[in-house]
Parts: sequence; structure tokens; C-alpha cells
Amino acid sequence: MPPANLHVTLAFLGMVPEDDIPELLAIGQRGHWPRIQLDFDRVEYWRKPKVLVAMPVTIPEAGVRIVDLLWSPLEQLGYEREARPWLPHLTLVRKVSRPPPRGEELPIPPRPARDAGAWKLALVESVTDPAGPRYTPLARWALKGDASHLS
Repeated sequence: MPPANLHVTLAFLGMVPEDDIPELLAIGQRGHWPRIQLDFDRVEYWRKPKVLVAMPVTIPEAGVRIVDLLWSPLEQLGYEREARPWLPHLTLVRKVSRPPPRGEELPIPPRPARDAGAWKLALVESVTDPAGPRYTPLARWALKGDASHLS
């Protein structure tokens, strides 16, 4: 996966009518998004999509809070939230032809934690072409609050 394509999806919207873009931008702009610490500590193989993903051992409460804050106005616009709980991951490799041996743990070597202020919320356009998906950020917003005062 090219480094520019690495991202963590908070709310997958599917096909978005162009008329919704201004409202989606307004949702991002008006939020006071909490900072998040996301550490990817292990790698998993997901059999059905045939991908290797980096996963955190612990799902941060601030991430769950951002997802909930996003979905409230998105549902008002008519978007449907997935029934599955949010599972942060980074897709590292697509179209894995030979999965790792069953039961073999794939830890990620220790490294310094990424500064919680380095993460951004973004509205991203995804385009699939023969070379693979391309992700283009349409807007980005800083994560600057803390989750304790949000309701």
C-alpha cells in the first residue's frame, strides 16, 4: 500500500451525491474533535478481503467518541451507520496471495508512539481504478479537544 493511501476509516459513506459535499464539509468544520492516541501493535490477516492490516491492541475511547460524534449528523443526512462496531485498522497489503501460517502472531516491532496531535480528521474521496484505490483528501481538520468535555 503506498504510504499516501494509509488511513483509518471512521465513517464509510459509500457513494455520496455531490450535493451532500458542502454539508459533509460543514460537519467536519463545526466539530471539536478530540485528540486520539492510536498505536498499531499487531498485524492480522483478513481472509475474505485477502488483506494484511495493522491493528491496535486497545481501541481508544476518543476514537469511539469521534465516530459517534460523526454519525449523529450523518444519520440526519440519511447515511446508514454500519451495525458492526468501529474497528480501527490500517490496510497494509491488498490481494495477499498466500496468507501467513495459521496461528502465527505478527507483532509490529516497538517504535516511538505517534504524537496524538499528528492525527487529523479528513473527508476523503475514494476512487477505485485498475492500479488500486486512490484516496484524495477534500478537507482536513485538527484534533484538538479532549474527549472528557464532549457530550
